[in-house]
Amino acid sequence: MTPPSSGTSVQAKRTWLRGGLFTLAGLQTIVSVWQYAFPRSFYDDFPTVDLDPPYNEHLVSDVGGLGLALAAVVFLAARSRQPTAVTAALTGYLIYAAAHFLYHVTHFAHFSPEAALGVGTGLGIEVILAISLLYLARLVRHEETGAVNARGSA
Repeated sequence: MTPPSSGTSVQAKRTWLRGGLFTLAGLQTIVSVWQYAFPRSFYDDFPTVDLDPPYNEHLVSDVGGLGLALAAVVFLAARSRQPTAVTAALTGYLIYAAAHFLYHVTHFAHFSPEAALGVGTGLGIEVILAISLLYLARLVRHEETGAVNARGSA
């Protein structure tokens, strides 16, 4: 299945949007459960996290709890497909992802070039995906609204 374009049906766009939301929520859940349940392992074993010492169990597990809350909101938006819920969830996710990306790309002093490239790319993809899904949600909302308006005026 190819990514949706302007000529793609509303149903296909909805499918891509829902799949994207579930992808974001699933990835966020994996990382957040690891942070919350196994903070020391996350600090020691997730690439580059240990480059920002010192380890703080409270901070890592709190961030995991916040990530789980974000994942829950994105999962609920994917499930409900309500335009306001989808927009709110993706806006919150984009703010988180952009802030996370911005921090890391301005704090590469202790990173190898490979680690910096990996972190910057991975976090950048999250930002691009959130923006793309927000755009797709807008397209779906406008097309559905246009279809409702066309039916209502007929």
